[in-house]
Amino acid sequence: MKTSKYIVAILLVSLGITTQVLAQDTIRHRSVSVEREYRPVIHDAGKINSIPQVLEPTGVKSPAEFSDFNLPLNAAYNVRPLPAAELVGEKHTNANPGYARLGFGNYLNTLADFAYPIISSTDTRLDFSLNHLATFDPTQMHTTTKANLSFDMIINTFDLYAAVGGGHEYLRYYGNYFNGSDSALNINTLIPKYGQSIYVEKDRAGVINTPLMYSLNSLATDPIGDTFWRFNMLAGVRSLPQATDLRYQAELQYRVFNSANGIKEKVVHTVAGFSSPSQDNRLGIGFELYNMAYSSTKIPDFNFWKSYSVLALNPYYSIERPEYKVRLGLKSSFSFVHGKFYNPSADISAEWKAVPEYMTVYGGLTGDYQVNTLDKIDAENPYVYSDLRVKDTNAPVELYAGIKLKPVYNLLLDAYLDYKQFDNQYFFVNKGYSLITSPAGMPQSDTTLYSNRFNVVYSNASRVKLGFRADYNLHKRINVEFKWAYNSWNVDTQDHAWNMPEYESQFNTNVRVTDNFSVSANVYYEGGRFAKLGEVAVPMHDKVDINLGAAYSYLNWLTVFGKINNLISNKYQNYYGYDVQGANVMVGAAFNF
Repeated sequence: MKTSKYIVAILLVSLGITTQVLAQDTIRHRSVSVEREYRPVIHDAGKINSIPQVLEPTGVKSPAEFSDFNLPLNAAYNVRPLPAAELVGEKHTNANPGYARLGFGNYLNTLADFAYPIISSTDTRLDFSLNHLATFDPTQMHTTTKANLSFDMIINTFDLYAAVGGGHEYLRYYGNYFNGSDSALNINTLIPKYGQSIYVEKDRAGVINTPLMYSLNSLATDPIGDTFWRFNMLAGVRSLPQATDLRYQAELQYRVFNSANGIKEKVVHTVAGFSSPSQDNRLGIGFELYNMAYSSTKIPDFNFWKSYSVLALNPYYSIERPEYKVRLGLKSSFSFVHGKFYNPSADISAEWKAVPEYMTVYGGLTGDYQVNTLDKIDAENPYVYSDLRVKDTNAPVELYAGIKLKPVYNLLLDAYLDYKQFDNQYFFVNKGYSLITSPAGMPQSDTTLYSNRFNVVYSNASRVKLGFRADYNLHKRINVEFKWAYNSWNVDTQDHAWNMPEYESQFNTNVRVTDNFSVSANVYYEGGRFAKLGEVAVPMHDKVDINLGAAYSYLNWLTVFGKINNLISNKYQNYYGYDVQGANVMVGAAFNF
């Protein structure tokens, strides 16, 4: 009851102040924009957003983007453009709106995409999509399948939308165990002599911070894999992009994440906001409310609160002119039950076209509050320990500045500097156990174990990022993108920002040789990463991932494609103990109908 009273009181005060200011202003300025097809946006899970964004008007409908399975990376995050989708997509007509793609490769890798508009008219859309990505290699099995049904209808001056979807994911914990000397270890070899030995958890923190004890037998019988079920639905209404008076959005999301061997999470996420003209500018407020509940039949005493809420308010004032944009606001996040109650940050940003069409300068002072839901964390690292619910992260200060240059029409350069502070930032580490009493004959190195599940350690931290990107496009025939960034971390209570890269770079290119044939190349690099095993910092192999692809449109409805991933068979690890696949090939075909 107290939580509900706090939420209602804070919301009423904020809305009352904003309404009073709005009432004092008169509408003096209107602008006209071009209407386009309006599609709903599903927010990233866990991120506290500002006022819902009104999409910029454009007369070009964006083509559908279809996922690509690139197996050197974890199955959950492989979303990369594939020429097959581009070539077939451009040949779509109203008579052939459907799309399907199938791919097969070594390591028993599979890919499937399907999308079809059940209803497609000028003001109503009902779309169905199905996606499947998997490796059925017995030692590294990881499968993901998801389906979505989305509805969108424009009614007079507003947009009504809804969506429902679900997914299934299965993975094996195929990574190595390690002992105290950083040697890979098969704990089953210790069972005959030391199976009854008792180990105690290391670095346990949370609601229940008393370390738990396990026998070596129980550690050896942990499940070899896990299954995740996801369900989500949303419904919302918002003003159309051409609205010049009141702009608004109200959306309700419901998400369920269920780990077969872990915790079940239910999230009700409410998003609302509006803005109104204030003389020649705009005044608005954004609102978000997370209500979360947790339960488990496998882990009755899991290490987190059973339920809690997070409320975010973002009043702002924006000035938009052809030559510059300024936003002045305040973000306030209130966490009930868990963490610090009040988490404020500035919301200030500016962009100035110093030399129109050639140079833009931008910068800002902001911050954000991240709700680290189970769904979000398991998508980031699916190998976390089954009872882990990561605490939320607050970044009270982020200061950034940059410059965009467009020396020629089809070349864009962007350089930036970003400084960010973190309260309670989490870092993934291999979960550790220490032997309570050493039995006779046990090697000293085996008295400490590190599993292939991951725990987190927390610390206040700051990061300075220096980045650069370049994009080049030549008559839709050649597309080249290059990104580079240097990260300098300062972590208060840790030696390194564990698993975080010091250097990052990415190169992507796609060349359309003819109207029906294209080739592509992708190169990814991450260096300067460290894993934590006890008090030891273990340097991780640099990620060097080179991928080549080609696609040929043989008929108006058929495209064949092939891709080789991890060309140099670099045995890097995304997380310590988990080697990626070596060189692998995928071939397949895409169809439109």
